Amino acid sequence: MPIDVEPYGPGDCEYDAGQRLVARAAENLAPRFADFVVVDGEFATAPFLHGAGDAGLHALARLKSNLPLLLAAAETRFVGTLPTRTTVVDGDRVELWDADDFDPWDTLRWQTVRVLRHRQHKPDGTIIEAQWLTDFSARQVGSSTLYRHAKSRWRAIENQGFNVAKTCHGLEHIPRHHANALLVWWLIVALAPTVERLYRLRYLRRGVHQPRTAAELVLVLWLAVGRAPRRDSG
Repeated sequence: MPIDVEPYGPGDCEYDAGQRLVARAAENLAPRFADFVVVDGEFATAPFLHGAGDAGLHALARLKSNLPLLLAAAETRFVGTLPTRTTVVDGDRVELWDADDFDPWDTLRWQTVRVLRHRQHKPDGTIIEAQWLTDFSARQVGSSTLYRHAKSRWRAIENQGFNVAKTCHGLEHIPRHHANALLVWWLIVALAPTVERLYRLRYLRRGVHQPRTAAELVLVLWLAVGRAPRRDSG
């Protein structure tokens, strides 16, 4: 579910906006609103990874050329060797290389870095390769599950996020270009699939529970997203 929007303008950047968003989400939502954050390689920096940890989240980031020493160490370790595990995921044969004893770079306060390399063989012959770094230990998350976590970035953001927002909630048409209008529009579009999914999950008949009435659903949603009022002791 989309939970928030963080704009950025001239002099700002996606990287700084992402840090603000993670910090605010951790402050405003329940402690267990998420277990981990999945990000692209440009977010694989010590400040962002530390911020995720301070928010109580594990991090899973693409390993790219912006970390040349770690990338070279992983390629030296993995390239030309047999995979540590081979599995089938959604009809694709996936080869996995996994090691959790890489040295962190100077500014990263992790004790060790785990690197997962995957080679995904699709039925049409396409091969997709990528490497990821994380602070998940092998005891916490196995190789196959870590691969699914990594791939969830595209399923959640592209398919369940932007695709649903565009095809079902009119994301592509933004009638105003003022900064505040753009922000309000994005928030409304983010709210629409959230309400729709909560309706399907909490109201429609799934499992053995009784479906809620419309009035009960509205009450539960208001209680779930509401915040207790702050009393002025002065």
